[in-house]
Amino acid sequence: MRWIALPVGIVLVAWTLLDVFRTLVMPRAARGRVRLSRILFRTMWRPWRWIGVRRKTVQARERVLATAAPFFFFVLLVGWVSLALLGYALILWSPAFVDGIGPGGDSFGNALYVSGTSLFTLGSDGGVTGWTRAIVVAGGATGLGLFAVVIAYLPVLYQAFNRREVGVLLLDARAGSPPSGPELLHRMGSAGVASSLHGLFAEWERWVADVLESHMSYPLLTLFRSPHDNTSWVTSLGSVLDAATLLLTAVEDEPDERAILMYGTGVHAVEDLFYYFRLTERETVIQRDEFEDVLGDMKDDGFAVRPLDDAFARFTQKRAKYAPRLDALAVLLAATPTLWIGDRSFLGARTAH
Repeated sequence: MRWIALPVGIVLVAWTLLDVFRTLVMPRAARGRVRLSRILFRTMWRPWRWIGVRRKTVQARERVLATAAPFFFFVLLVGWVSLALLGYALILWSPAFVDGIGPGGDSFGNALYVSGTSLFTLGSDGGVTGWTRAIVVAGGATGLGLFAVVIAYLPVLYQAFNRREVGVLLLDARAGSPPSGPELLHRMGSAGVASSLHGLFAEWERWVADVLESHMSYPLLTLFRSPHDNTSWVTSLGSVLDAATLLLTAVEDEPDERAILMYGTGVHAVEDLFYYFRLTERETVIQRDEFEDVLGDMKDDGFAVRPLDDAFARFTQKRAKYAPRLDALAVLLAATPTLWIGDRSFLGARTAH
């Protein structure tokens, strides 16, 4: 029966190294259900979220939820190391290599010890002979390579996080905290700087592309929460998308080219992230009187708006292409709810405009 240990150990080591490669090295979204990162996400995030959103205060909720991503990364590293450790121990314990361990080699505990000393590059206590030396060397190379990849991965992860949060922070003064599309148009219009929306949409088109590329390559980034109160990358994306959609559907002027491009890139990003996490669309309903208030504010701020019925029909139709999926992402990540985005009934009252 101990011959089974050899193929099982080889498969375990190979699967671990492949999972590390696909998660940390390969610059694209890693698919597949049998992946350690996906298994940990599905088994740990939802219970963690359940506990976090039931805290009595917003500060307590954010403290709990903000620790999830760093903790998951630590657990992921421990999981990779543990699987590699167990895999090499099974290989060493198999009849093909157990005799080369030396005294006490028949014990699985001794094989586990030799696997650990090689994986953590501590060196064996001697006595390893024959082809067993090749397994010990391979274990040492695996441990060294694994930790080197992780060390190189952390700066990339935090650089992408910083780029994302700079955009979120810059939006705070323009769209409120938490942000919303109507508030963005209201502040820019009432300040007489609505023309600067063209540049903002151009900047956010690049921001969305950067977030999509980085968050699909490193999905753990989606769980990293903003260090600023009442902000989230999901609601920030949704607020700019809503603003662009309002300009394209509720304003009579010629459609803004930048808003069109921002809308297309944003819808694409929401769709890709939605399908990556295999979510279910949520029903999103905007009350007509709520939209009428927003349209009235836009008119007061100097926008040439369409008749209410026409604008409302156009807006709901165009927003339906991303809103149910965006809401699913916001609820999954327990993002602070804002006007038209997130689970306002559970996480708190909607943001007043």
